[in-house]
Amino acid sequence: MDEAERLRAFERAAHDRVAENYAAFFAPVTALATEALLDAAGVGPGMRVLDVASGPGHVAAAAAARGARAVAGVDLAPRMVALAAARHPGIAFQVADAEALPFPSASFDAVVCGFGLGHFPRPEAAVAECARVVAPGGRLAFAWWDAPERQRLQALFRESVAEVGAEPPPDMPRHSTLRFCDPCAFRALLEGAGLEEVTLAAHAATHPVADTGTLWRGGLESLAMTGSTVRGQPPEVQARIRAAFERRAAAYRAADGRLVIPIGFRIGSGRRPRG
Repeated sequence: MDEAERLRAFERAAHDRVAENYAAFFAPVTALATEALLDAAGVGPGMRVLDVASGPGHVAAAAAARGARAVAGVDLAPRMVALAAARHPGIAFQVADAEALPFPSASFDAVVCGFGLGHFPRPEAAVAECARVVAPGGRLAFAWWDAPERQRLQALFRESVAEVGAEPPPDMPRHSTLRFCDPCAFRALLEGAGLEEVTLAAHAATHPVADTGTLWRGGLESLAMTGSTVRGQPPEVQARIRAAFERRAAAYRAADGRLVIPIGFRIGSGRRPRG
């Protein structure tokens, strides 16, 4: 099995494992980008819309709420698809790989993808496949995280792991999700797929969490790669990571005792050429 296939298998299994906790804890964070993502793709009434890496389905549901006449969602993880289908029974969700979408060319007026890019084993192939299923002149929009200094939720875990010198477990694929945090790499990805009128827009928001314990448990139980890295450590190393995490997270405690975590992301979009 090559590294791309190892990553694909890991992502499927990990997101199956965390599906319910992801929907409860982390989907509200990704939902901060939903309206900007749909705006960038020009989603409106009467359109055919595909949501790639649909997770629990909130982006697809928001597209339907805008009056899109046909909305579909695909995700690699079967439990994510089952969860989305149960929550949004009027939308067609199915298991599919972003590199091999089960639709004819030009099937949709718009394609959106919320925070999938950094998890795709071959992102260039995935974006090209997304472009294939969009009608000529249709728009595509992708959300991905800003740099760690502005996207602090995952960064608190990563920095705590790095502080204690913990290494990923040997059975985890060697993959960095930070590639498209670089706006130049993000833009090059979209332009490399042949998209026109490519734009990148930075967004900043915050997300409240009750306390450090809630943030710690939520991250470990919903973040596939980060959670697997921490859980794969011996108990004494996990304890040291937790101590570093508690200290770092305390910097975001507000007057009411809650944590207010900065959330930064970018929306990249472009248009499939008309001919």
